[in-house]
Amino acid sequence: MIKKLVSRGEAAIFSITRPLKIKCVLIVALLVVSLSLSTGCQQQQESISIKNEKPVSESATLIITGSGVQHQTKFTLDELKSMEDALVSECYSAINNWPAKKFYVARGIRISYLLQKAGVKNTAQMIIVRAADGYNATFTRNQLAEKRFHFPNLLPGNENGAREVPAILAWEYQQGTSDLSKIRSDRLCLFLGQKSLNDAVSPAYVKDVTSIEVLTSSPGQWDVVQAEPAPGKVKPGTGIVLNHPEQDQVKIYYTIDGTTPNEKSLVYNPSTSYYQPDLIKPVMVDQAMIIKAIATGLGKYNSEVSTFLYEIDNS
Repeated sequence: MIKKLVSRGEAAIFSITRPLKIKCVLIVALLVVSLSLSTGCQQQQESISIKNEKPVSESATLIITGSGVQHQTKFTLDELKSMEDALVSECYSAINNWPAKKFYVARGIRISYLLQKAGVKNTAQMIIVRAADGYNATFTRNQLAEKRFHFPNLLPGNENGAREVPAILAWEYQQGTSDLSKIRSDRLCLFLGQKSLNDAVSPAYVKDVTSIEVLTSSPGQWDVVQAEPAPGKVKPGTGIVLNHPEQDQVKIYYTIDGTTPNEKSLVYNPSTSYYQPDLIKPVMVDQAMIIKAIATGLGKYNSEVSTFLYEIDNS
């Protein structure tokens, strides 16, 4: 009797266990398939990301041409990266036309080295950096060769810790950091330093650069700054408006003590007229005053210095 019960119990247990084993096998199989599918999606996403990055390096070809070089020269990105003597990893400070202050880290090659490779002529005066979408920035030759700086204290507005940095074409860069470990590969981009704390160089950061045109023709000179009302006698508290026919393309620097203005002088138009015109304020005259002003901007030589003499009319 007991034996029969045991055998029946064993049969019962077996009959219950068998379906459980089958179910477990099915569940495990489904998990394996699910995991393999999940892993496949991740691998596919990673391969897509890599494929999206490949054209950045494989299709990148830089051409240097124009009347200001001995011969047209082409470089692939791999060739640029192999020029170890001219490679640079640097921090850059910049201001745009808002004016918003920004920081970048970038790794690339010196523009001056590339121009030498192309046989830049002594008579070269103008350089145009062009992007694939048609955007471009124009410079005098000196503007890409002169001393320019990274201002780590740009936000508080002082020159402490300023360091000279070269103009480069970068293939790795990142905005909003000074940590070089955070740079990422991207299309060729132009970076250059600032001459002063108010130097708006961000619009010159041409991205996806495809060519550099070097010309022997003159870039011209910016027109002189004008003033309203005209120099002469004015009532105390009169506001002098400085203007320029291309005011949104230049920065107007001025002095009120008779000294010659430069990029470190007072800036009249920190913003362009289409962004924050309220930042452009008249120069108030409460006593006899000599205002001297100059217009500076990328792409042309600085204007001549304008001088405006005002006397107070107390009548």
